[in-house]
Amino acid sequence: MARVLVGRRAVVAWVTLLVGGAGPVSPAPGVPPIAASPAALYNLKAFPLASFVWFPSSPHTGQPISLVSTSSDRTSPITGYAWDTSDNGPFGPFKPGGPVTSTTFPTPASHQVRLRVTAADHLSSTAVETIQMSPPPAGVLLPFPVVRIVGRVFGTGVKLRQLGVRAPANARIAVSCLGGGCPVRSAHRLAAAKGGHVRLVRFKQFERYLPARAVLQVRVSRGTEVGAYTRFTVRRHKLPLRVDSCLDPAGIRPIACPP
Repeated sequence: MARVLVGRRAVVAWVTLLVGGAGPVSPAPGVPPIAASPAALYNLKAFPLASFVWFPSSPHTGQPISLVSTSSDRTSPITGYAWDTSDNGPFGPFKPGGPVTSTTFPTPASHQVRLRVTAADHLSSTAVETIQMSPPPAGVLLPFPVVRIVGRVFGTGVKLRQLGVRAPANARIAVSCLGGGCPVRSAHRLAAAKGGHVRLVRFKQFERYLPARAVLQVRVSRGTEVGAYTRFTVRRHKLPLRVDSCLDPAGIRPIACPP
């Protein structure tokens, strides 16, 4: 029997509680129902709230992902963490861990991750999140190519003694010449590594006199990687103007090199 104070008049109300379910409340005639949550009636603690975030927020395929729990519990400290990064649907195995873990995914698709947290009172809850992976950005060609140009400057042009490129194996090297006085318009070769060393690839057809206004362009590319671009402009009564930058993965357009 419980006494409930309504206004200034105390009335007697019988409250029947059933273990394991919400019991009916039978107020005395003329007494409004008692408003109480099940947790308050049973004196139970609330379940923990499981949640987590990941960094980077937009990961690429094969990139390490840090998973960080942001779970909380108002009444009991969280003492257990278990992660499921197997991406096997809702029944993947949980592995015990801490509030922080890491994982990687090999395909550019949606991958499911689960976190189960357990509080000191043995209550637990689970959070499920979907991480969308994207294809990795184009990598930079390594070791980065080096274009070597050696020559002697004259008043009306330059005499090249060497035009060579050091590039990693299987890199495509393309040299083009624009303007008047070009010995040939273009040439290309495939870099080969022998004995584990990257060797210098020579372009002897351009190793001769080039008049002012002649422009050499050297492009080094391989697959979808960011390559190297060099432009060499011959000037009258001045040193040639050399510009080095990166090359887009298509192997055509010079771009700023990534940081």
